[in-house]
Amino acid sequence: MKIKSILVFLLISLNLSAHTLLMDVIDNEDNTITVVGAFSTGEKTVGALVKLESLVSGEVLYQKRLPQESELTIEIPKEQYQVVLDGGPGHTVVKEGFAPLEGFTKKASKEVSTNKLSQTQQGAVINTSVVVLFSIAFILLALTLYFSARNTKMLTAQIKSKNLH
Repeated sequence: MKIKSILVFLLISLNLSAHTLLMDVIDNEDNTITVVGAFSTGEKTVGALVKLESLVSGEVLYQKRLPQESELTIEIPKEQYQVVLDGGPGHTVVKEGFAPLEGFTKKASKEVSTNKLSQTQQGAVINTSVVVLFSIAFILLALTLYFSARNTKMLTAQIKSKNLH
């Protein structure tokens, strides 16, 4: 019975903290994009920071926080860029931006754009790894406590039975 309640507690605690930041970048086909943010739980990302970063120079081309509707429409820059949605520590999403109708006037070398995106993707992998490792550590701790309590009960029962004889 106790092991079932421990497992239920573990599952509930993992689900309470498990939410992912989601970003949708829509090409409006009029030289604007719409950036929509949300958490996987359905919660809005009001106040999350949206940035357009140049893949040519690395500078921030546009920066604004998401309003109440968690959606922004932004003019597409003339140079290659990436869209960054920063929802706080451990909650960052990066996507390469759409080209304007007339194409980019400044293009980044392939190495620059690939490296920028891969660094953020590596951060997501590290965050997932940390969550998995902490979950495993928590499960092992719970099992240690369970078996320790069970063995303590058995030893106590043996000591009591020897004292009675």
